[in-house]
Amino acid sequence: MKKAKITKQLKKKEKPIETSEYSLKNLVIIIVSLLVIFALFYLITTLIVKPASKDYLDNSNEYQFNFTKIILNHLLDRPEDEYYVIAVKKSDSSEVNQNANYKVIYSKYIQDYRSKEDALTFYNVDLSELINKSYVKDETNITDNLNELTLSDDVLFKIKKGKIDKYYVGSENIIKALSDLTK
Repeated sequence: MKKAKITKQLKKKEKPIETSEYSLKNLVIIIVSLLVIFALFYLITTLIVKPASKDYLDNSNEYQFNFTKIILNHLLDRPEDEYYVIAVKKSDSSEVNQNANYKVIYSKYIQDYRSKEDALTFYNVDLSELINKSYVKDETNITDNLNELTLSDDVLFKIKKGKIDKYYVGSENIIKALSDLTK
């Protein structure tokens, strides 16, 4: 009797699946799903992230340096004969408000200076970046030998022909120098 059941089952043929229709249907479903996911990511990015970043940029209490960023070991090798480099360190939590105010002032003076017809290029060095950390020490030592250069505070450099021509250490000295540049 078991042979008869098996034979009957073998004789029964199931309807074959149209593989090309099935594959095409699955492909269309996958493509539509991916398009929906990308559309959602795009909407999230444009509706949430961009307005938030615009608010950040418009916040007058924040500072921004909108000029070329370099690392400190490239202090003396820029293509111009004369240029300025401002090296700014991030402050610890006790000095955040005061240093943020200084950075806003730096940024405003630099923007005013850059609008002058004969303005030199300004570069920015972020001393809090890991690659610049080796230059941050307890004492400032300004020298053209970058292996011996150390900074303990914000510094404004004027570079002329690959050498440090002038420098201003500390926020108050930098602000005075920047003020003189804008006159």
